[in-house]
Amino acid sequence: MYDENEGVEILETTKLSPIPIAQVTSPDDGKKSKDKQEKKGVFRCEWLTEFNFLKEYKPDKSKATCIACNSQFSVHYGGKTDVVQHSKSKQHKTNMLTFSVDRQLITTTMKPTREKEEVAATEATLVYHGVKHRISYVAQQCTTNVLKILFASSPIAKSLSCAKTKASAITTDVLAPYFTHVVLEEIKNAFYYSLSYDASNKGNLKAYPFCIQYFSNIGVKKVLIDFIDDSSETAIDVYRNARLILDKYELNFDGLTTIGSDNTNVNMGDHHSAFSLFRNEKPNLIKGSCYNHILHNGVKHGHKLLTIDVEKNLLSIYSHFSRSAKRIAELKSYYEFYEEDYVVILKHIKIRWLTLHKSIERLLQVFAPVKDYFLSLDDGCPGELKEFFSCEEGHCVLSFLENILSIIQKSNLKLQRRYLAGVSLHRVITELKLKLQQRLDSSFFGASCRLKLSRLEPNIANKLNHSFARFIQRVIEYIDEYYLLKKKDKYGNIIEPKCITPSEIYEAISPFGLSTINEVTWDHVTKCIELFEIKNLNEDDLFNEFCEIQIVFKSIQDKNISIYDQIQSYIKTTSNSNISTTTATTKLLNKEFEEEQDSNDDDELKESSAIKEIRSDQLWAMLLSIKLTPSPSLHKLICFLFSIPCSNAFVESVFSAMKHLYDDKRNRMSTKLVAAELKIRFNSFLSCTEVYNIFLSKPELLKLIHCNEKYCAKKQRVN
Repeated sequence: MYDENEGVEILETTKLSPIPIAQVTSPDDGKKSKDKQEKKGVFRCEWLTEFNFLKEYKPDKSKATCIACNSQFSVHYGGKTDVVQHSKSKQHKTNMLTFSVDRQLITTTMKPTREKEEVAATEATLVYHGVKHRISYVAQQCTTNVLKILFASSPIAKSLSCAKTKASAITTDVLAPYFTHVVLEEIKNAFYYSLSYDASNKGNLKAYPFCIQYFSNIGVKKVLIDFIDDSSETAIDVYRNARLILDKYELNFDGLTTIGSDNTNVNMGDHHSAFSLFRNEKPNLIKGSCYNHILHNGVKHGHKLLTIDVEKNLLSIYSHFSRSAKRIAELKSYYEFYEEDYVVILKHIKIRWLTLHKSIERLLQVFAPVKDYFLSLDDGCPGELKEFFSCEEGHCVLSFLENILSIIQKSNLKLQRRYLAGVSLHRVITELKLKLQQRLDSSFFGASCRLKLSRLEPNIANKLNHSFARFIQRVIEYIDEYYLLKKKDKYGNIIEPKCITPSEIYEAISPFGLSTINEVTWDHVTKCIELFEIKNLNEDDLFNEFCEIQIVFKSIQDKNISIYDQIQSYIKTTSNSNISTTTATTKLLNKEFEEEQDSNDDDELKESSAIKEIRSDQLWAMLLSIKLTPSPSLHKLICFLFSIPCSNAFVESVFSAMKHLYDDKRNRMSTKLVAAELKIRFNSFLSCTEVYNIFLSKPELLKLIHCNEKYCAKKQRVN
């Protein structure tokens, strides 16, 4: 047999009796063996001079602490040999690459509970950063692994475990519900809100985003409340889904002021539509037609009256070059002849609001080389393009559209501003109609167009002038069909509307959209109360509050500081205590679009940023906040008026962000995960550098991150 301690073979025999240890071992030898065993199994202080990564583990003398690995190991059996073996391990060698003696306090002074919270906050920040910047969960996992290598001496980096499954669980079951809860609390405090939605196909999926507009303590906000997929798109199905969402989030149906959507019959028809079903339940509900769609469709209807189909020619020009490198190379030679830098022909998409003007503007910029290219083609040139570039008529129509569409484009961009509410719609529409009518009355279609018309034959010039006038007139008529409800019967006679027109509604609330309240009178207030039948308003208290708010406004006007600067100071102070918006990101609220929207409005943004515009929603938010006595009745009225939307542009922006998520490279994303990412992106303005401290101050959020509850829903779906 073998002795377990010594490993020496001993022969078994029945003739030999065992010799007691006491008989062969002296007392001194036993004492020395016992002392040696005790010293061998405990930490020795002299090891610290030889191993700089070592530290005594005081709770247990038979263990040692490795600072580089932030772990304990036993020295009970091998003593110094155990230390040497640990130093040769693969993990230790990797950690020693980034280990520095002067960083030892990081691991020794940190409390376990605090460390656990910081790890959870770090993981949440990484996930938030990935969602905001469209980083895939595969890349998210790789980033975590890289951080663990680069900062191996940090206990935070070492403890990160944010791979694909955990990152997606944090997105769907922690961050998205958290930011949705934050905006829901704000909506409930706002008394009134509007609901907007739309539908869009992505492959074989039909998605419905449902958005809310409300008045917060820093102005108008628009948020994404839910995102679902449903193959049914009938009016009853849309109505049912909307009601289920309102009930799901416990939103008071009496606080709903407006239903906003595009102007299709299934959504906004007078008879059987989603809006009519809502109005049957609430008669004083406001129809929130999208005026971005109206302006776009007005141009589309007016385009039919022109002598040349510009849209068709633009599409033909783009398709001619889109898939041929040889044709592009030939076109570049014409650019070189005219000593111009090569710029691509922009694609016009018929359903997009802003592409027609940009496409025409780019074509006019490079018209000479493109014209020479097509006229030089003997074969392979479409007949309509040959005809389009052969005469001056096409160039003249392009110049007219470039001039007129620039006016409509600016109005369209204003309506897409994220903070704009229905109180500003009347001013935008009336200004646009006035500019178009002035050009129509003066027969002015642009200086460039006038010069080109003068070079044409009189009969052709008169024909073009007539078509241009009809184009403008048709755009104005189309706007009036929705804004004034001016519709014609089959004989051409105007049918008088039998209900309150949108123009009456938006004109009544327009004084509240000005950058001053001096022009708001008590008559304007009473007209709004009677028009909208707002309940639970004490008119006597409302009058007193209205008079007091005018005194407050006069007092801030008399200060040496401009009203604009006072508003920005208020927004900055309020944002410091606001979870969904902080100081560094307040500027985002003043822009028309976020990064997921097109950059077609760059010129408009530069123009608006150069002028310090006082936003009416921020002005009212500040006045109601700094007023010493509460104004509950006036607050309710302002919340009602600023909850009315002027377009469905915000919902359309959700589709722009959605197309980056339903991607061939991210083809395993479920609808729930897409919805969660969209909620995070649209319901939070926190920057990635700010969000860490916010998460660290939310213990209930951190608890959800490092517990296993977030995986329960996924396990149920799998089973």
